[in-house]
Amino acid sequence: MTLSAPRHVIAGALAGALALGVAGCGAGASLVGVGDAPAQVTTAAPIGRDAAQKVAERVLSQAAAAQAAPATQAQRLRTASLTGSALAVADAAAKLGSTAASPTTAPLTRTDPPKVLAVSRGTDWPRVILVQTTSGEGAAVLNLLTSPDAATPFRLSSSVTMQPGTEVAALDPLDEGSPRVTAATKLAVQPDELLTEYAASLAYPKPTPAKAVATNDPFSTAVRANAAAQAKAFGTLATLQQKHTVHPVQTVSLALRGGGALVFSLLERTDTITLKPGGKSLTPSAEFQRLVGKKALSRNAVLRSYETVAFTVPAEGKASVVGADEVLFSAKGS
Repeated sequence: MTLSAPRHVIAGALAGALALGVAGCGAGASLVGVGDAPAQVTTAAPIGRDAAQKVAERVLSQAAAAQAAPATQAQRLRTASLTGSALAVADAAAKLGSTAASPTTAPLTRTDPPKVLAVSRGTDWPRVILVQTTSGEGAAVLNLLTSPDAATPFRLSSSVTMQPGTEVAALDPLDEGSPRVTAATKLAVQPDELLTEYAASLAYPKPTPAKAVATNDPFSTAVRANAAAQAKAFGTLATLQQKHTVHPVQTVSLALRGGGALVFSLLERTDTITLKPGGKSLTPSAEFQRLVGKKALSRNAVLRSYETVAFTVPAEGKASVVGADEVLFSAKGS
């Protein structure tokens, strides 16, 4: 099965932060009631299709309830239903006081039932379920549900809107399960190297061109264009530096059928704006003002945003960005 995204504009704004600018033992001897441990199963999914579907419906329903809950209950509900980058992004959106600030919350308000695309193979932990949903705007969304151990239920750990015209190659059948990516998996580029290279390619004003990943997708193009437009708008008033940092603990990768992988990760973008000597002041965006409580800046500003990104990595050739979302989560300035 090949998953494709409809051709539409990415949900959510990819704007800059200031008003000026701008997701398996052997058969040993045994005694009565005592024997060797059973062999670990590594060629099948740990849960069946129906069970995975029920898990997906439960997790996404709980996440939707957390999104809609009043502030006095929302944090507790988010912690119970979300984890990893999904929790970080949802907390950031709540801090801004606007669900529209985070496109990553879009899949939680859906018009179609969730569709289970993959389940991690084997009986070891952590375990992963990949689910497709459709946002209210008609966008295809990839949702990653994870469980770290037998005592912890599945929670939503990542959710990312697919970009227009992108697709994810076929995954293994649900009854077989999809292997987790390891160092032995044949890929054109390993996930850690891919992410480091991708982050460096988005730096401003001195990016390092990427060799292993294509960066002409809508999200990457918009990030670079917005940085350049913002710096141009500052003119002689201020300078802009933009750095992207990978959160490796949030990276999860599933192998695709026939080779390659689907990689989810979280990046943190830091925008540093410094007023030049003689510069008077800058007017922050509404989001910045909500976080900092200031209507004007006279020295500097540091803004941090989460970028949830999904890539497909082939066995040979360049990796590509298939989904991405962003949300501002921190702002400081004087």
